[in-house]
Amino acid sequence: MKKRLRHIADQTIRLESETKMGGTRLTTLVLVTGILATLLQPTLAGSLLGAFSNSLGPDEIIDYNVLQEGNGFEERKIPSLNWACVEQESDSSEADQMEVFFRLFGYLGGNNKEGVRMNMAAPVSIEYRKNGTDVVLSGCFLVEKKHQQQPPVPTDASIKIKVRPEMNVLTRKFGGYATSDSVWLRETAALKAILTRAGKEVRTDLMYWNAYDAPFKFWNRRNEVWLLEAV
Repeated sequence: MKKRLRHIADQTIRLESETKMGGTRLTTLVLVTGILATLLQPTLAGSLLGAFSNSLGPDEIIDYNVLQEGNGFEERKIPSLNWACVEQESDSSEADQMEVFFRLFGYLGGNNKEGVRMNMAAPVSIEYRKNGTDVVLSGCFLVEKKHQQQPPVPTDASIKIKVRPEMNVLTRKFGGYATSDSVWLRETAALKAILTRAGKEVRTDLMYWNAYDAPFKFWNRRNEVWLLEAV
């Protein structure tokens, strides 16, 4: 494992050097994605998050207000924000999920009607929505602050600008590389158990899986499941 990580680090340095000469940061990020996919071998929705976090780090972090600190959880108010999203069924292939990443990263890189290049913002997010027995996943990039009021129009028809409404979420932070569905579902179950002990009931049809860090941040990584309290 250490040898593989060292090989990846060496490849990254080489790619960064080549990219600086070419003046294109996006190329480095896309190439690093392929290298990390080999190491992490992500699956299903987790591969979307693994791919989405395969950048050299976000330039902005989402704003929110902490409403209360519970015993092992936080309640936050998340403002209404624009997100660039691609929707997928949960049984899509790994290749399909990586394609979502490339489409969204292309949007940030200038594949929009205005030709605008945008900074990366965190978190990158999976909306997990259940409709009966069907699960629909929407992989989303947060639109950076200076384009929130008027996001550039995607040229790729599969990318939709979605306005998530203001919402109160119940969450907690956890570390590590969360690149598989099993990790996210395990963390979701752990959070639900904490909230149940606190007397809070949550929705079962909607949740958000969120990753904040680039892949080469090995320690103190930040991931979060966001759950909504049942009305």
